Amino acid sequence: MKLETIENDKVKNREEFKDRNATRTIPKKRGYGLDQYYEEERMAKQVREAKQKKKRKKKKILLCLKILLTLVILGIIFLFLFFKTNLFQKYKELWVQTAMTTMNHQYLATWFLSDEEIEEIMKKLEVENNENSNSDNVMIVELEEEKEITVEKITGKGYVGFVMVVPDASKVKLVDGRLSGRGSKLSEIVKKHKAVGGINAGGFADPDGKGSGNILRDAVIMNQKMVYGNKSTRYSLIGLNEEGKLILGKYTYQEALKAGIESAVEFGPFIIVNGNNQIKNSNAGGIHPRMAIGQRKDGTMIFVAIDGRQPGYSIGTNLLELQNIFERYDAYNAANLDGGSSATMYYDGKVVNKTSTPMGERYLPNAFIIEK
Repeated sequence: MKLETIENDKVKNREEFKDRNATRTIPKKRGYGLDQYYEEERMAKQVREAKQKKKRKKKKILLCLKILLTLVILGIIFLFLFFKTNLFQKYKELWVQTAMTTMNHQYLATWFLSDEEIEEIMKKLEVENNENSNSDNVMIVELEEEKEITVEKITGKGYVGFVMVVPDASKVKLVDGRLSGRGSKLSEIVKKHKAVGGINAGGFADPDGKGSGNILRDAVIMNQKMVYGNKSTRYSLIGLNEEGKLILGKYTYQEALKAGIESAVEFGPFIIVNGNNQIKNSNAGGIHPRMAIGQRKDGTMIFVAIDGRQPGYSIGTNLLELQNIFERYDAYNAANLDGGSSATMYYDGKVVNKTSTPMGERYLPNAFIIEK
């Protein structure tokens, strides 16, 4: 009876599998049991699933390739429309100005445009400073009591910045920061001169963004001596006279001395001269971290630092917005200094702004400091 029950169960299981797959039944071979059949079914199922998985993977790869190819084609079309047509002229000009006013990223323009096209855009947006500042219009007011230096955080479209207002202009000096093998960090320059604060000033040779800060590339006059440059060449100078007046102008060395300049760096452009705005186009100068210096008619000095190249925090600003900031602070004269990764403001024992490089302060050739 027991044997008969087992045989009946086998027959029942065969019928169930036969119903499930009419084309297959358990082969009636001697020694062929359900366990072996189950194993073969399991293995066959694994093979089918592996084939299906392979097909799905192949389809995904093909889909990704199609999407990638589509994006590449769309990218090429966009680049053509952006750089080779006038559909995005305003943004193309901004792109070129931003790229070409850096020392190490000009390839972002030269890859896509000819030298002639770049030159045309640069010439169109060039800031023409044809006016020298008149120091007679600035009166350094002697303060009856010492006023505090203030530092204010400012924000605008796409940028965060800081404005330092220095009531006593006579305390602002331009000093050399070069050492034998490198420049100096702004914090080092301030501490060396026992000052209370300062900002970076002129530019320097910076190959691949790895300059050591001690090799000058722009004209510099320090304590009436020509530190770098040709005495017969006319430069756009940003300087200070003995009283602390900010002097802006295109001068030869001798002309600079006659204008009363004690120390100066070559940079620019000038932003406001004798109360007259110099920046007319919002694309002028591109978008960058900025450093600038200005002065009111009463002699009050204004330092402006704009952080940049930090998406999500601050990308920088153009020269027109920099001009707007100086206007809000009643500047009579103002000029753009070396910006980018060099833009650094220091006060009360710490760096005020957030520099655009992870390394923090860069080595500088010179700086405007505020003496105690």
